[in-house]
Amino acid sequence: MTTRRNARPAVKVGAHVRFRGGKWQVVALSGQVIHLVGPDGGGEAVLAGYLFADPGFSVIGADVPQAAPQWGLFETAPATARERALA
Repeated sequence: MTTRRNARPAVKVGAHVRFRGGKWQVVALSGQVIHLVGPDGGGEAVLAGYLFADPGFSVIGADVPQAAPQWGLFETAPATARERALA
């Protein structure tokens, strides 16, 4: 797993992920197919979209980005800029 500045974590070989309630290790990437090995040593090949759509999916050890409040950044702009934007 790697993280780029201001980006989401990337899944790569060696990363550990949560999927279907378990911890899996990514052992290979082939196009849109991600090959995983589970805690019992069993393997599985999963389409990336299916993996990412799992409600419990996460990259283990990745920092969770903090969301900015809806108006948080807007209020840091100068008053004149905010007035123009709202006009």
